[in-house]
Amino acid sequence: MNVPALGARDVSTLQSVCDAAALDFRLRPGSAAVDHGMVLSTVTDGFTGSAPDLGALEVGSTAPHYGPRR
Repeated sequence: MNVPALGARDVSTLQSVCDAAALDFRLRPGSAAVDHGMVLSTVTDGFTGSAPDLGALEVGSTAPHYGPRR
């Protein structure tokens, strides 16, 4: 949803150019990968729509928070 194109090849440059907290790797609603996954018992439980999405998160779901909470 929010991943700008990056031309830098040096990791230290990327870390100073991009705010990692602002990036959003979820699928855009209506993209070709939405509802085109395969149902796998106990793996893709809880999907919305006609089939699981091909991304790591279902469209419309909240992104998980990793690490300590403030």
